[in-house]
Amino acid sequence: MNVCLTRWKSGGQIITPASFCPRCKESISWYDNIPIISFFVLGGKCRHCEKAISLQYPVVETMTAFLFFLSSCCFLKESLFLLITSFFFVSFLVLLSTCDFQWRLLPHLFNNLFILAGLFINVFRFPLLPSVIFTTISGFIIMGSIIFGLFLFFSNGLGGGDIKMVAGLALWMGLLNATYVLIFACVTASFFFFLKAIKRKRVQWKELIPFGPYLAIGALLFWFFPGLEGDFLKWVH
Repeated sequence: MNVCLTRWKSGGQIITPASFCPRCKESISWYDNIPIISFFVLGGKCRHCEKAISLQYPVVETMTAFLFFLSSCCFLKESLFLLITSFFFVSFLVLLSTCDFQWRLLPHLFNNLFILAGLFINVFRFPLLPSVIFTTISGFIIMGSIIFGLFLFFSNGLGGGDIKMVAGLALWMGLLNATYVLIFACVTASFFFFLKAIKRKRVQWKELIPFGPYLAIGALLFWFFPGLEGDFLKWVH
């Protein structure tokens, strides 16, 4: 996950070369490349140049491990297909939310793969139900249109990446759940925006807010707790 993030940002290849320190460019041995553990064994520093390792590495690794564990708890007893689907779903959300949080960007590459994977999984799951595929694609178009309309009014706060991510969520979760996620993200993002404004004692309307993490949190809530819709609607009302 971290390789995808850092090498996308730097424009490098994902498959090759082998892992190396981004500061001194020295290759990293396998025993220094164990997720989470190696970071603490090395004291958060590169073995060669002793420069600090970004906290992004253990945070992304821990977050991904927790979400994979949660996926196993929720879907392992249901079906292997749902479990693998959940692994892919949470992986994309980790990639997208981390990119948006770190760099205020939702890369088209990751979003395009997110959309294609969602479409492929629906086709694979319902190969003989054209109505389901039609409904799925319709949800993708509707959610994409809604968020695009919001983008026209809030061009400083939303971007093309947000449009694709919301449309992709409609493919993965369905139109109704994607709508709940969008409402949740808008409400929570607005809450924290004004909370920050109160702390600063002024509102910065042109401030860029990473919307992707709020979408990801909402998507994970409705993904792992499908019975949450009723409680959410009561809360909204």
